[in-house]
Amino acid sequence: MSQPSPRKLFKERNQRVKDAIALKEPDRVPITPMSTFFPTEQKGLSKKEAMYEPEKVVQAAIDVFAPYNWDQVPPIINLYPAKFFDILGATFFKWPGAEREEFRLRDDQPYQFVEGEKMSASEYEDLLEDPTGFILRKIMPGHYTYLDGFKTFPLSSTLASPYGVMLGFPLYFGLPPAKDMMPKIQEAVEYFFKWFATMNKYETEMKKLGFPIQFMNMAQAPFDLVSEFLRGMRGAMLDMYRKPEELKKTAELFVKTTIQTTVSYGKMNPSHKVVFMPLHRGAEGFMNDKQFATFYWPTLAKVMDGFIKNGLIPMPFFEGKYDARFEYLAEFAREHKGQVIYWFDQSDIIKAKEAFGDHACIRGNVPGSLLVTGSPHQVEEYVKKTIEACKEGGGFLVDGAVSGIPDEARAENVKAMTDAVFKYGVYRK
Repeated sequence: MSQPSPRKLFKERNQRVKDAIALKEPDRVPITPMSTFFPTEQKGLSKKEAMYEPEKVVQAAIDVFAPYNWDQVPPIINLYPAKFFDILGATFFKWPGAEREEFRLRDDQPYQFVEGEKMSASEYEDLLEDPTGFILRKIMPGHYTYLDGFKTFPLSSTLASPYGVMLGFPLYFGLPPAKDMMPKIQEAVEYFFKWFATMNKYETEMKKLGFPIQFMNMAQAPFDLVSEFLRGMRGAMLDMYRKPEELKKTAELFVKTTIQTTVSYGKMNPSHKVVFMPLHRGAEGFMNDKQFATFYWPTLAKVMDGFIKNGLIPMPFFEGKYDARFEYLAEFAREHKGQVIYWFDQSDIIKAKEAFGDHACIRGNVPGSLLVTGSPHQVEEYVKKTIEACKEGGGFLVDGAVSGIPDEARAENVKAMTDAVFKYGVYRK
């Protein structure tokens, strides 16, 4: 019997996932694992090589992912372009092989985010009065050392006048530090497009083999933008008590722009409807239920609603535990039936299925610890139990828990997870 063509397999795999999202029963439960350094680890590449040599990453991902026959393969955009960070002098990140010693990790270490208080509590008013100007002059230079020239960018009152532009632009762009900054920007842009072309090559090659990519678009919760990139975790947590109204207004500020930006990216890749949303500070370990309802959920719900109204499918990844938030997730799912994917890390996925599985597609959550230290039999048993509890009525995607497949996962355990889906995930018609 002849093997189906890659074109036919691509269509079948994509449709299987679409049916699950729409809460229909396909022929089998889809498997759609996410990963970061897993393929490069399997091919013996260092973390430094993975972040500085994207062509090697593409080949490693193809070699490692294709034999598993997953329904959708992971994107590799989260192996960020380290050279871009070198060129602009990123300060929010540490990574293997960084040019500057204070941001350099060992070649075998994964990248790490570095939070800082880029905006003081007293600067909320400045941000809210002129968001674009404040971010341009204050925040961007805080994140990238070599964008220091934006600190003297002309004020909006100057740029409102054509005469102001005539005078302001030459004085700004023609003199240091902005003049010195422009070659760095040009170099970074050129490198980014070169890197992005490599990412597109990966998608093209996987498509030729019959494998769809899971997503090519992502967004963050408004509260996380404030907490992670403006105030830092400590600052945001204190602000819930000391400056609650300013904090809420600032999170609200990012709702419209997050929707607009994400929808714009979606139009650039119209075949990709899913928007990956890694959620951080809304977990039970960071805030209580009242704080979640006050500061985190309202703006997150507005953003997801905005995506759905524009034909996109939000896929929030609930990192940590969110069992106490099921009431909110259930209400949103009822209002947007078959239009959202809830991906869980540590939450009880069986209880999630019971709570809102008739309205939302559930994704997850084979524990990372099991894939790293467990046996293939243990992995199979976990997947079997989860499928038996979650597959009825469609709306279930199998994946790992903490960001999918851990970097150090054992290949035999990943195979056991995959084989278990093919063995136990078939729908009997």
